[in-house]
Amino acid sequence: MSMAMELNQNIAPTLELKNIRKVFPGVVALNGVSFDIRAGEVHALLGENGAGKSTLMKVMSGIYQDDGGQILIDGKEVKLKTPMDAKHQGILMIHQELSLVEDMTVAENIFLGMMPTKLFGVVDYAKLHDKAMEILKRLNCDFGPDDPVSSLTIAKKYMVEIARALVFTPKIVIFDEPTASLTDYEKVVLFEVIKELQSQGVGIAYISHRMEEIFAISDRLSVLRDGEYRGTLITKDTNEPEVTALMIGRELEQNVVKMEKGGKTRIEVEGLTLDKHYENISFSIKEGEVLGMYGLVGAGRTEIAETLFGIRQPDSGVVRFDGQETVIGDSDMRWNWASLWCLKIAKSKDLSLP
Repeated sequence: MSMAMELNQNIAPTLELKNIRKVFPGVVALNGVSFDIRAGEVHALLGENGAGKSTLMKVMSGIYQDDGGQILIDGKEVKLKTPMDAKHQGILMIHQELSLVEDMTVAENIFLGMMPTKLFGVVDYAKLHDKAMEILKRLNCDFGPDDPVSSLTIAKKYMVEIARALVFTPKIVIFDEPTASLTDYEKVVLFEVIKELQSQGVGIAYISHRMEEIFAISDRLSVLRDGEYRGTLITKDTNEPEVTALMIGRELEQNVVKMEKGGKTRIEVEGLTLDKHYENISFSIKEGEVLGMYGLVGAGRTEIAETLFGIRQPDSGVVRFDGQETVIGDSDMRWNWASLWCLKIAKSKDLSLP
């Protein structure tokens, strides 16, 4: 069931971006792009990677400064030279990557850099607690201001990010791929928060690659392609093929690609288990084959790769390379896996390769 609210098309936009242009050395990232958001609506922004979505949002939030065009808030032109300028105008951006201090409490994170103080600059923790609690209640959070952020789930940490935005009494909140690391249940919690913000008259800009989310929560959607504006549609009056055609510039053909049988099996994993990380993992990879490993943050993907590279020792399981059982941690195995799969792991762990 759609969360999108019935939108009065006659309401004047709270925020308007007109003919925005942004140029980086050798690249025109945005070329005459227009976008607007009304109070209480979710306006989704779509486009393929490199279309200009994040650049436009960063212009809107003061991270980037435009090289042409106009930004209007409540009909008045403004200059957003810094993120703080945007915040003071009521525009907040919540990034995909969380920026919380794990060792601090929820309240300390919400008011980081703005904590209420007593005489001589001493933090007024009683006031800090009360102000944070007031914001958390607005979001219907089930955790308290004194809880350490490190104890929260990803979804609850995201709520803390949203709470930080509400300190400034926002008119517009920008969500950049907010569900990338959330479970299905956590998505429901986030969507309820967005619905609550809508009911308070906050306009939402929503970036996502997930069509089902766009059609579930947005009122309107706009499409960028190659740094240019391609159109705006009323969500309930359109469909996925029409949106996709705007995104890629043509209708998407339903092609079925048949995989040729691969060559010999190069890698076999059977029953790989590491307590509290993954259990009974089995797969194989053939010559010329690309194996994708999908899962949410914390699902165990990285731990499996680290095990195969020799960084972690499994509790049980067998790994074969070219049919021969391999000792996990062996230097020859590390080289094989680095060339086939785990170079990223090797770099991140600063491991030397032969």
